[in-house]
Amino acid sequence: MLNHARTAAAIILFIAGAAHAAGDVRMTEAQMTALGVQVQPVTARVAGRDSGGGSIAVAAQVVIPPQQVHVVSAPLGGLVERQSVAVNSPVRKGQELARLQSPAFGEAQREYLHARSAAQLAKNSLDRDELLLRDGIISEARHAATRVQNAQAQAMLAERLQALRLSGVGPGAIARIERDGAPGSAIDVVSPIDGVVMEQVASLGQRVEANAPLFRVARLDPLWLEIRLPMGAAATPLTGAMVTVPAAGARGRVLSTARAVDPASQTALVRAEIREGAGRLFSGSLVEAVIELPGASGRWTVPTAAVVRSAGRAMVFVRTPTGFSPHEVTVISEGAADSVVSGAFDGKERIAVKGVSAIKAALAGIGGE
Repeated sequence: MLNHARTAAAIILFIAGAAHAAGDVRMTEAQMTALGVQVQPVTARVAGRDSGGGSIAVAAQVVIPPQQVHVVSAPLGGLVERQSVAVNSPVRKGQELARLQSPAFGEAQREYLHARSAAQLAKNSLDRDELLLRDGIISEARHAATRVQNAQAQAMLAERLQALRLSGVGPGAIARIERDGAPGSAIDVVSPIDGVVMEQVASLGQRVEANAPLFRVARLDPLWLEIRLPMGAAATPLTGAMVTVPAAGARGRVLSTARAVDPASQTALVRAEIREGAGRLFSGSLVEAVIELPGASGRWTVPTAAVVRSAGRAMVFVRTPTGFSPHEVTVISEGAADSVVSGAFDGKERIAVKGVSAIKAALAGIGGE
């Protein structure tokens, strides 16, 4: 074994010394056999999941678009008296989620009714003074003071009305308050959208503060896929490319590719939107997605062992009449057995797939990596 290693090392040194100045590596068939070098033709296109061209299979995580998630909070502090839904319950916009008993809500209604009465009195006073001013009975100064009082009363009424609306009181409930004049203390918390209850934060009988979260409601169609791709693949224009999740029968399109990469993994985030079959996917789950690559004719499948990296570049070694020539490629995706690369091949090339380290060592002997 030691003699074999010494022989291989000697061969590599000999090859390195005989390499072309341009970077080609001279190697005879006998030397290839001694070093265990084997070659095979490059495979045109990418082995896709269908017959419609190239594609790559990637891991993806299902997420809910942030604009489709709503946190429903308590408009005022109070006691959770009733919960009308549970986690995973489908809900409609305006449907009751819970009921709160809130003394602060009763106070807000009383303040509104008081402001409404004061505003009506101020308006009546203004109407009367306008008639008196027209007949010359009162001065312009008194009329101006009455007008200011009316403006203040109307502003206070608008403020109290807005406070009620922020408490979740709809127009119908406000009309009932005005009609009955009897404030209550129960607040119905309703869903802001059609969706599904994803989380129930507060429990029955719990006392909550104003603006404390009670529920998280989300619309689950469409959904997003977040995919991490190597830099080479992310550099390819993918926006609009079709994405499928074969196991769920779901499909959609790529929305965007991040313009920054993760420093640790050197991958970029690709986001796709799933509009068909989103109901068969689960938020947070990891799935296998297939991206249909545009311009697949410029992509090739090669054994992962054939790809080497030197001086920050990825390359394969193409067989020449006298040996091997390094051929730079861009790695689109990298798997355990095969990788997808792009490069200027014509499909007739044969590349080294075994013994690649010996060729790389010979190449490094020219000037190092």
